[in-house]
Amino acid sequence: MVTSSRAQPVQVSTLGGVGAVLMKGVAALVVPCGPAVLAVAVLLLDRHWIVLLVGTLATAASVPGGVALWRLASRNRAGTRRLEAIGVRATAEVLTSTLTASDEGHTYEVVMRVSGLGFEPFEVTQSRTGGAGPSAGARLQALVAPVDRSYTILD
Repeated sequence: MVTSSRAQPVQVSTLGGVGAVLMKGVAALVVPCGPAVLAVAVLLLDRHWIVLLVGTLATAASVPGGVALWRLASRNRAGTRRLEAIGVRATAEVLTSTLTASDEGHTYEVVMRVSGLGFEPFEVTQSRTGGAGPSAGARLQALVAPVDRSYTILD
């Protein structure tokens, strides 16, 4: 078995400052929803077991869900900042674009060769949604961290 010492390319989900604020705002709204329902259920005079159950389930879902959303926003924003700081401009040439689904919008599996200064070219496969997928030979802009080959395709 042959193994490569090079790191596998990792796509970075880019998230701007406004997007991070919006995601964290939603998380901050989601977290207290479950405990609020539970508090109302406890304060009700008749304390019907269904309301208590709903409050408990809402708390069990909203607190971890909100915390996970907050952490996701923080990780994505940190990854974006890192890539913006150390990344180099690159070109992603579309090698193939195959329609894989057309349920709600079209989904394409796109194979690209990413190349630029400071790193060896590498190939990546992405799932992209939209009207018409990029055609073979199209060139897209990319940003790549040469150290670990993390990248994002800029649209």
